[in-house]
Amino acid sequence: MTLKEMKVKTFSLIEEYYPDEPNLAEDEDVINKINGVVNQIQMDLMRYRKMPANTEIEINENDDHIIDLSSEIKAYQINKIILKATNGADETYEMIDDVTLEVNEDFVGTIRVFYYRLPKLCKVTFDSDDERQEEDENFTFDLDSSLLEIMPYGIAADLLKMDMISSYGTYFYNRYLELRNSIDSRRTVGSIRFEGGIDV
Repeated sequence: MTLKEMKVKTFSLIEEYYPDEPNLAEDEDVINKINGVVNQIQMDLMRYRKMPANTEIEINENDDHIIDLSSEIKAYQINKIILKATNGADETYEMIDDVTLEVNEDFVGTIRVFYYRLPKLCKVTFDSDDERQEEDENFTFDLDSSLLEIMPYGIAADLLKMDMISSYGTYFYNRYLELRNSIDSRRTVGSIRFEGGIDV
């Protein structure tokens, strides 16, 4: 789904969708706030169904053995680390903090890092309407499709939270919470199969 499609869904929910307008809406406040709100809701939903990723880091003899993983990867949370030494060194490491890894100073080899990554964030400020429209057309979300269907309710709730006249903000917020709480965090359902029978 593109950012433009997300805006159309959200603006349609809050009855602000004007297809003939270059920014798809008329309310300047909504137009200026929506990208920041989209990013906030993405970050919120990403915690409910984490986005797995992995990478390999090569460590050579003269390399620094303290590695800032935040500069190597955009990690939200480290899941597992596997060291594979090519020089027979001890495959030991220590996490100094959430994103800083220290490996044994004699270690030479590869580090495989399994982690949960942050989503791509859309741009918040623009120099021109042309730049904004280009971003809307080209930016694609990398969240699960099930999360993307929930996002418009969270965005709508945030955009309307200061609307004191109607209770639309509250309605969209409650609907967002209801949908968010129904998310199944599993990506696969595990199974075990036995072949040949077992002795009990």
